[in-house]
Amino acid sequence: MTTAELFSRAQAEAVNEDGDPDAYWELVNALHDADPHEVWDLVAPLATHDDVRLQQLVPDVLRGLGREAQPLAVQTLELFAKMLADEPPAELLACIANACVDFHDAAVVMMLAPHAGHSDDGVREGVLHALRRSSHPDALAALINLSRDAVDELREWATFALGSQLPLVDGPEVREALAARLTDAHEPTRDEAVIGLALRGDARALGPLCTQLERGFVGVALFEAARALASPKLREALKALEKNPKLTDEERAELTAAIAAC
Repeated sequence: MTTAELFSRAQAEAVNEDGDPDAYWELVNALHDADPHEVWDLVAPLATHDDVRLQQLVPDVLRGLGREAQPLAVQTLELFAKMLADEPPAELLACIANACVDFHDAAVVMMLAPHAGHSDDGVREGVLHALRRSSHPDALAALINLSRDAVDELREWATFALGSQLPLVDGPEVREALAARLTDAHEPTRDEAVIGLALRGDARALGPLCTQLERGFVGVALFEAARALASPKLREALKALEKNPKLTDEERAELTAAIAAC
């Protein structure tokens, strides 16, 4: 099948009310492997199409164009910026944000950070995942904002990003954002806050971490957090976990290191 034929079928599937999502993504993935410049010439004009369903083909296709090589990354991000400047509907904005997950460029932060407080949950989720590995100040500000989100899963992901994915990023704003989640009603979010503070050696994590360990919680991240705090107050709870027969070799090695540190 030629690239033009793949593209034509992808367009038809995109606007098919009874379409099969698997069939759509199969066609999109095939376009990812086609000649990048040929695909670009076909897809880019859809950025200004009247039908938002066809506009969504642009980020869906361009995010994987040329696979890891990303030969047209600069042009792609410039096109996304133009699409965002037209204040697109939420479904297209979310689609662009999700596509930006595959691009590691400061331009992504500039484009998406302003949308961290968008009213649509899907947009905020896309923005979060596009920014959660960036230590750019604007990305951190967006993640801090998202750590207070009304949606439990978004707070959890944002707290995880601030606490564990970016452990070398520190400062009063980051620590206060993590500390604010220590009393979160959502337990997984609280757990991420404890780990994030502990990895930074913040004493506010000591009590909650001790409680988690005493309740039998295990995991490499928890043990790394205990090792970072290196408090004698954690030693007894850590020692008790040595008897857990379900620990993996990696967990046991990290537990041993945590006990030694404490």
